[in-house]
Amino acid sequence: MKRATDSWVDPVVEAYKAGIDRTLLVEQLRRTPEERMRRIESLQHALLELAEAGRRARR
Repeated sequence: MKRATDSWVDPVVEAYKAGIDRTLLVEQLRRTPEERMRRIESLQHALLELAEAGRRARR
């Protein structure tokens, strides 16, 4: 049975959907939660190294 709300579309959500690469979402969802956390930690480590390099360069 179809509800009246099933046909309603949120224009804000639709506007954001246009800028989302769904292949990246699918790729992430194929990873285990542990793999996702390891990747986030690796990116965080790289960003901290980059920030430190920037601080050293400005001295």
